[in-house]
Amino acid sequence: MTQILAFLIFILALAIGEIVSTATKARIPSLLVAMVLMMVGFWTILPKDLVAKTGLPALAAISTPMMVAHMGTLMSLKTVAKQWKALVIGVAALVGIGVLLLTIFSSIYGLPIAVAAACPISGGIVASQIAMEAMKTVGKPELQVLVLLFLVLQGLIGMPLAANLLKRDVKKNWEKVMSAKDASTDGGAVVEKKLIPALPKAYNSPFILLVKLAFVAWLASLVAGLTKGVVNVSVVAIIFGLIAYFLGFLEGDILNKSGAFTFFMLLLLASVMGAMNLATPALIISFIGPIIVGFILGVAGLIVMSWLAGKLLKVSPGMAIAIGSTALYGFPGNYIIVHEIAKSMSHNPEEEKAILDYLLPPMIVGGYATVTIGSVIFAGICVKFL
Repeated sequence: MTQILAFLIFILALAIGEIVSTATKARIPSLLVAMVLMMVGFWTILPKDLVAKTGLPALAAISTPMMVAHMGTLMSLKTVAKQWKALVIGVAALVGIGVLLLTIFSSIYGLPIAVAAACPISGGIVASQIAMEAMKTVGKPELQVLVLLFLVLQGLIGMPLAANLLKRDVKKNWEKVMSAKDASTDGGAVVEKKLIPALPKAYNSPFILLVKLAFVAWLASLVAGLTKGVVNVSVVAIIFGLIAYFLGFLEGDILNKSGAFTFFMLLLLASVMGAMNLATPALIISFIGPIIVGFILGVAGLIVMSWLAGKLLKVSPGMAIAIGSTALYGFPGNYIIVHEIAKSMSHNPEEEKAILDYLLPPMIVGGYATVTIGSVIFAGICVKFL
């Protein structure tokens, strides 16, 4: 098989996944569809090294620190500060996931399987990629498949849970929601003055944006290397990305502004999807038990800690648990859920806006606390236990 044909087949699987996800309003995750297509293909007609033949996995060492540093530029620290309660609840949810999975679940199935469950349940593809790299390092490559299974199935649990809780919360607090119709729907966006002034627009070309991001990613790799493996490079990259954006060295949402986000996401997907060639039917069957128990314990820990944090911060139970549940789907799932609720429960544009004002800011910041930032740090810590 030629390299271009391998590339075509791989991106075709991803494209079909996106079509299905769009048609079902993200109820069926695109990555789940792509993973099933690749897995069935490996069982039947596709060569086991198809993803490797594309040449994309070879660039994973570049894509990971670049993507993680980019994630640090996705939200203003002042915006996060305005929704600090959602931030605290999101962190509490991760603690709940970690405590139950790394204790009870670990005692049943062992630490490697516990880490393979905790990392994806706590967040998204970056946390999962950290876990998968760790599984290869400790000689458990088959557990990469388990990581992927948790990653693609978690949204099927999290999104319905959040939707039902948020609908009940809006219904219960209808008068409060409607009393704030003039609030902003942007989550409290704040125009910030930066220490480092922005370059003139004419000089903010895609290559210049990528040079700055690559520089931050390289610094993160350098500093992580100095710790001799004690600190994961992704943990350093997310911190450096936050600092560089706060100072003004990096622009907000820098990979999208450079036009390179899709390419780097493709590299990241290739680095994890290649592991599906290890997924035999027998292996998938053997993982059914750990998946069921892992989700029961992980979601239970998430719910209990989110509820407890919400109670202490005087946030309604439904809202608190919904914020914590963003660990299971993140963006754009949280955005889609809120907009669907606002549309279905409102009778006019003013009511729709009021519901968005009420739900969107805490849900977006909650996803930022869990998937974007928290899960990367959480996964970087978890893999050190192996």
